[in-house]
Amino acid sequence: MKDKYKGKKVVGVIPARMESSRFYGKPLARILGKEMIQWVYEYCMKCRNLKDVYVATDHEDVGKFCEQKGMRCIMTAATHKNCSERSDEVCRRVGAEYVVEIQGDEPTLRAQDVDDFIDRAFDFEQFDVVTQYVQISEEEARDPQSVKIAVGNEGKALYFSRCAIPYNFKNRNPEYYKQVGLYVWPAEAIKRFSQTPKGYLESIEDTHMLRLTEYGFDVRLVSTDIATVGVDLPQHIAQAEAFLTKRKEAGGE
Repeated sequence: MKDKYKGKKVVGVIPARMESSRFYGKPLARILGKEMIQWVYEYCMKCRNLKDVYVATDHEDVGKFCEQKGMRCIMTAATHKNCSERSDEVCRRVGAEYVVEIQGDEPTLRAQDVDDFIDRAFDFEQFDVVTQYVQISEEEARDPQSVKIAVGNEGKALYFSRCAIPYNFKNRNPEYYKQVGLYVWPAEAIKRFSQTPKGYLESIEDTHMLRLTEYGFDVRLVSTDIATVGVDLPQHIAQAEAFLTKRKEAGGE
């Protein structure tokens, strides 16, 4: 972590929402015998760059589960429209200076992956938010479950979409990138985001990252070549289990 950020209160927040229309009860779905939210919490607790880690939820079942497992959990308002608004509430309540938001449906990340992302995010001198992206195939780019990114110069995000962008009009074999569920926010920026009304583009594509580009937030990007399996739908559970099993057999965490 860069010297200018050392000593700052950098906390990890794991938003956990039970009421997903695509996958109800996702945080407590079991992966290799362990609930998904526990997978994420445990690797976050190993991160050297995080002072504290909190699960953020508005659902009593998740709160009770966290209490049983000794996991820090903050019950948030039920009115939040997305994960980052929920993370902002935690940021304000614990007095954090920076929030690292780790999506609760990313069970295949590791502590080192998160720490490396934080280190690279703080290479930027100034930003409103930093998120991560990975290159994907054209076939995966056509999947509307993942959010794709148009990457500009100097690590800036130009646009987020559930469509395959850029459109290959000239048949030039373009590269496609999808967003990985990691963010770093300064406290002021995530508060400002939460106070900004939902945008027109956000309402169409159903990704809150478009609120950032639509309203001119400084969105920075870091790349990764580490493959992960995010769990958006019930059928992704088997893919995550296969990924984790293969990594363990290969001697990974």
